[in-house]
Amino acid sequence: MRAGGTCLKYGGAAVAAVSVAVLLVTGCATVPARKSPPPAARYFLYVSNSRDNAISAYSIDERTGFLTPVTGSPFGAGMGPAGLAADSSHRRLWAANPAADRVSLFSIEPGSGSLAATGTAALPAGSDPQEVTVSQATGLVFATSYGGSSVFGWEVSAGGTAVPLHGSPFPTGSNPAGVAADSSGAHLFVVNNGSNDVSSYSVTGGAGATITRGRAAPAGNHPSGIAVDPGDRFAYVANNGSATVSSYLIAAGSGTLTPVPGPPAPAGSSPWGIAVDPTGSFVYVTNASSATVSAYRVDTAGGSLHETNGSPFTVGASPRGIAVDPVGRHVYVACYG
Repeated sequence: MRAGGTCLKYGGAAVAAVSVAVLLVTGCATVPARKSPPPAARYFLYVSNSRDNAISAYSIDERTGFLTPVTGSPFGAGMGPAGLAADSSHRRLWAANPAADRVSLFSIEPGSGSLAATGTAALPAGSDPQEVTVSQATGLVFATSYGGSSVFGWEVSAGGTAVPLHGSPFPTGSNPAGVAADSSGAHLFVVNNGSNDVSSYSVTGGAGATITRGRAAPAGNHPSGIAVDPGDRFAYVANNGSATVSSYLIAAGSGTLTPVPGPPAPAGSSPWGIAVDPTGSFVYVTNASSATVSAYRVDTAGGSLHETNGSPFTVGASPRGIAVDPVGRHVYVACYG
């Protein structure tokens, strides 16, 4: 069973992952210098504390990457919050609550980053919902039902009212865990922890969207997390049971996943969370049982992964969730221990 969640929100970026405590990691890979965020930009890190029924919020120093708790943090979040996702308006944060079989909605105060339960969304999400994602292109919200072997989908109005998509919930493989949408909103991907594969879906239209299930792609043993590169060319899956990371080519039209030629990249023990940096140049994976983070350079021509010098990097006990800031300068790791 999966637990906890982290979400990094800044500008148009939101990255979902998993766990309960935050550790700042620097120097995980050699990252080319990039422009700093504009002076007026504010960005925040949100971490679900499943043991405390709360979400912690942090303001991120744009220069150093250091974290400062937002006033009022942690915020009450219902029973056992897990995966988190922010929408493109930067005003809403969605949280999966496995213990309550629902997904909850919180409003984000743009200036301070503080959270407030809206009272407008406590969405039934099947048995043991674990992860949630928001399509940044369409605003559609999706959550995996680990116990129900399905993925739920909702259309959200400007006022925050969520309406189930036609046909929701949609069948997946066994015990779906991680979920990710591509940047165009045309495709959705779900990793199935029990059936060792990845389900893909085509998403047609925004309002009244139609969801069509495609062919599943094989994964390693007990895959847990998935991330899509910013160019929608590649997808990466952390295989918790086989200590590897699988790489896939994404077909531009259909969204079908095809394994990248060659063996999966080796990871540490029990790889869990996964994130791609904003340029698509690096992939980061938390290794829960070995208390490390693996860092990979992406072969941007073919999508294969190559471990960077010094990887894996030691972090805190039982790292689960991971997020990269939108400038690619800092990596944040949530540790369960």
